[in-house]
Amino acid sequence: MVSVPAPAHSSTDSSKESLAIEVAGLGKVYHRDSSIGYWLSRGLLSADSAPERSPEGCVVALQDVSFSVAHGASFGVIGRNGAGKSTLLQILAGTLQPSSGRRQVTGRVTALLELGSGFNPEFTGRENIYLAGSILGISRPEMNAKFDEIVRFADIGSFIEQPVKTYSTGMMMRVAFAVAISVEPEVLIIDEALSVGDILFQQKCSRRLHELVAKGVTLLVVTHDLSFVLSMCQRALWLDQGRVRFLGEAGACVREYVAAMAAISGNAPAPTDDVSALDTEPLPTAPELALSDKERLGDGGVRIARAWLLHADGAFGATFRSGDWAVLVLLLQANRPVRAVSGGCEVRNRHGQVIFATGLRVAQRLIAELPAGGTCLVKIRFRLELQAGQYTVDVGCGAGADADNTWDRVLNAAVLEISNPADQEVIHGLVRLPYEIAIARPQG
Repeated sequence: MVSVPAPAHSSTDSSKESLAIEVAGLGKVYHRDSSIGYWLSRGLLSADSAPERSPEGCVVALQDVSFSVAHGASFGVIGRNGAGKSTLLQILAGTLQPSSGRRQVTGRVTALLELGSGFNPEFTGRENIYLAGSILGISRPEMNAKFDEIVRFADIGSFIEQPVKTYSTGMMMRVAFAVAISVEPEVLIIDEALSVGDILFQQKCSRRLHELVAKGVTLLVVTHDLSFVLSMCQRALWLDQGRVRFLGEAGACVREYVAAMAAISGNAPAPTDDVSALDTEPLPTAPELALSDKERLGDGGVRIARAWLLHADGAFGATFRSGDWAVLVLLLQANRPVRAVSGGCEVRNRHGQVIFATGLRVAQRLIAELPAGGTCLVKIRFRLELQAGQYTVDVGCGAGADADNTWDRVLNAAVLEISNPADQEVIHGLVRLPYEIAIARPQG
């Protein structure tokens, strides 16, 4: 954990004063050549007057990254390993200096970065709590008042009096997180720490983070847990090889990222069907979904040309009862020759979480190839064992072999309205799984 003092505002722009985090043109370059002469010049001279380095032998971790986070907002950073996410957070936390650009973080900052950073393995949990408090600028009397609350939240029992070197990674995370949230941060920066630990503690942390955000704490989190981003964050940033790939509303950012990752995973070999050998089937006669005004992602090399959402009897569907069968029909069209073609769908709840997803790629049955202008039908039939409410349906398709990736995704192509009439069994959870219940009279 690290603490960053709040820099003074130099701007009188009220919109800027409402920002907790502002990043502009941020860059970070690591030099493989660490000659003594260069680093002496860096130390003796200002960074601007130090000799220029050749780009050869350099690793660019971040390049021209810009974004802002308002006070009291939740912001997620996603991306593959090596994308520069942790480098970005270290710069924001003040433990790493950027090579270019600027950043400004306003307010008391608590950063939970590398697990256990700032902890002395020889000290006990109790001693490390007070050490962390002193690093964060909290007086000992203040930490005395907070200590019991920290111990209760960490919930590691008598281990609090044992050296940290005897802790598991989960126990260390419990203590670090308990300290981070107890010191009344104005800006909380977390780097994947919540991925460690059991599910009960993760849920406990999630509830506390919601409470902190509701109180006005600004949250910036790096995570691979996309459902956490969807449920917690209003906006998100997708970093790819140190560059901003997408910046905007969290749901759109996650869908863009998932679509791209699905296209990459499409390079894995899978059984394919020759479209010319497939049975022919007429297009549905029911009204089709209106796709023209929907937000789309992808380059459209292969595209969802038309789509239908139907009841089991072939009638147009928008409202269903829990347990009804839904049929989704997709007409895929290639705008250029494509190989290994897939089509599928995702059903999301009101939090944007994926409740159900499937497609040809999931079923390991791809269309071998389509010529430019070629078409094929994909029919998906699934049972709506879902709690009453509204759900959105995304539809998409993709094609790719080796490096030839292309895809199309239509966001919120349809809205499902599911009811749970009085004559049906009530679904208490998100979904109703197949189950059996038996009763018996015990012997004896």
